[in-house]
Amino acid sequence: MLTVKPSYMKDLTITLMALLLISCNGKNNQTVTNSTMEIDIQAELKSIEETRSSVILAIKEGRYQDIGQWVTPNAKTIRPGGPSFDEMFTLGRERGIFPYDSIIMTPTETYIMNDSMAYDWGSSRTYYTNEEGKQIELRNSFLVILKKIDGKWKLHREVASSVLE
Repeated sequence: MLTVKPSYMKDLTITLMALLLISCNGKNNQTVTNSTMEIDIQAELKSIEETRSSVILAIKEGRYQDIGQWVTPNAKTIRPGGPSFDEMFTLGRERGIFPYDSIIMTPTETYIMNDSMAYDWGSSRTYYTNEEGKQIELRNSFLVILKKIDGKWKLHREVASSVLE
C-alpha cells in the first residue's frame, strides 16, 4: 500500500486533475484512428468491464491470490481515508490491498486514452464484516488508471477518496 504525506496530496490532486482535463476531449466516437492504428472503443470498453468484473468476483469469492493477474506488477494505490476505512483496513490487513468482503464499482466515465492506457472514474460501495460480525457498507469515489499489457487491461494506479461529491 502506498502512503502519501498530506503535503503531497495537493500536488497529486493538481496533477490528476490536469491529466483528467487533458484526457477529456469531448469525443464519443465508436472508433478512434491515429496515424498508425485503429482502436475499437466498444471492444476496449467491454474488455475493461471484464477486468473490473473479474476483480470484483475474485474479491467476493475470497480469491485474493488471483487478483494479481488483473493488476500490473508495479501498481500503486492510494486508499480512501477516514476512521471507517481505517477500521476496515486494520481488520483486513492479512488480505493485503483488498481488505474487504466485496465491492460494487459504478463507473461514471471510462475513457480510452490510446491503445494501452485508459481511465475509469466513478464511485463504489465497499462491504466488510466488523469485529461484531455486522456487515458494514462504505462509499467512496475512485479514479483508476488502466494499462494494457499483453492484450489485457490491468489496474495500474488507483486513487480513492471517502469524500463523494
